[in-house]
Amino acid sequence: MSAKVIRTDIPVTNGDIEVVRKMLEDVKFAQSYRASGDIAALRAATAKMVQNPFFRPVPAGVAVEPGALGGVEGEWISGPDASDDVLVFFHGGGYIRGSLDLGRANAAEIALGSGCRVFATAYRQAPENPFPAAVEDAVAVASALGAEGRRFALVGESAGGGLVLSTAMTLRDQGRPMPFAISCISPFVDLTLSGESWDFNAGKDIATREMGNDMIALYMGDADRADWRASPVFGRFDDLPPIHVIVGASEGLFSEALSASERAVGAGCPVTLDVFAEMPHGFTKYRFDAAGQAMARVTRWLATSAKEGEETSA
Repeated sequence: MSAKVIRTDIPVTNGDIEVVRKMLEDVKFAQSYRASGDIAALRAATAKMVQNPFFRPVPAGVAVEPGALGGVEGEWISGPDASDDVLVFFHGGGYIRGSLDLGRANAAEIALGSGCRVFATAYRQAPENPFPAAVEDAVAVASALGAEGRRFALVGESAGGGLVLSTAMTLRDQGRPMPFAISCISPFVDLTLSGESWDFNAGKDIATREMGNDMIALYMGDADRADWRASPVFGRFDDLPPIHVIVGASEGLFSEALSASERAVGAGCPVTLDVFAEMPHGFTKYRFDAAGQAMARVTRWLATSAKEGEETSA
């Protein structure tokens, strides 16, 4: 089976570049983003960061209700006239400091733009629940949908972007129903932090290798950081559904997003790769023009994938 990476390099406005500069120079924002200390302090810093004016608000027109799938809590997010297809969304936060609040704006944008229901997953986090608890929860959610005969796709940002790949690989290996599509936003897929972009993008990104190592230590403990369930870039990409990757060219993890795309294509999996110039890690959460463009591309790709899946199964 032949496949290729369909890569689009997307320029950004001077206004966005100026916002990046202000973010990198904003001491209070940096303190919240790169906070260190005990886990309570880290999570409090994240909650404070979500209230920062740099963050995108939750769009109007969505209904948000608590729920659960496969014994895992989360929330259902729906726009008007949502279809029966489900998009499972996994927030970021380095597996230790994320929350439904952190990902709600992007999850709501996906619900509105795709026309599908979104289940945003409150998967367990470290250090209370170290690796592989997050993967187990993600697989439980997807397996519950598959057992119900529901069509679903997996979408994740940062740590959640790695989680969607390890989840799909696990479902495949267990012979369970598979998602019709996978979308990875600023995916964190190499917990060895061996990508070259951690070096050549140092100083350009709000995320740093040091903070990455701190979070990974809490999540992985003594486990192997190269385990594909934690670092799916080292996993098998054969027999996975089409993959969409969104990444900023200034992200520390830019290299691993490219590596995952190349490995997927090498295994015969079609990949759509959108690279946004000069954007930092997790840029879709912030008030950039590029964030709106990126989320529009995500939702359009998911809506198209859902339609194509319906036609294939008809």
